[in-house]
Amino acid sequence: MADKKHKKKLKRAAKKKKKEKAQAHETQERLKKQMNMFDKLPKACSTCEKDFPKTREAHMSWRVVVKPEKEKVWLFCPDCQEKAKELVENNNEV
Repeated sequence: MADKKHKKKLKRAAKKKKKEKAQAHETQERLKKQMNMFDKLPKACSTCEKDFPKTREAHMSWRVVVKPEKEKVWLFCPDCQEKAKELVENNNEV
C-alpha cells in the first residue's frame, strides 16, 4: 500500500519537474526573441522624437517596450513616461 503512494508521489514530482522545465524553456525562448530585436531599437523617443543619449543614466531611465509578435520596439524618454503616468492617473480619477 505504501509502495503505491510512494510511486504516485514520485510520478507527480516528475510531472511537476517536467512542467517547470518546459516553462523555463518557453521563457528563455521569449527572451531570446526579444534580444534578437535589439537591432530594431529606435534612435529617439517613439513619442517626442528626443534623441536617445548613449549614457549609462539614459540606459537606466529610458523605457524599452518590445512586442515580438508584431516585431515592434518602442523607446520612451523619462518625460514621456511621466506624461503617460499622469494621463493614466487623471483618467482613473474620473
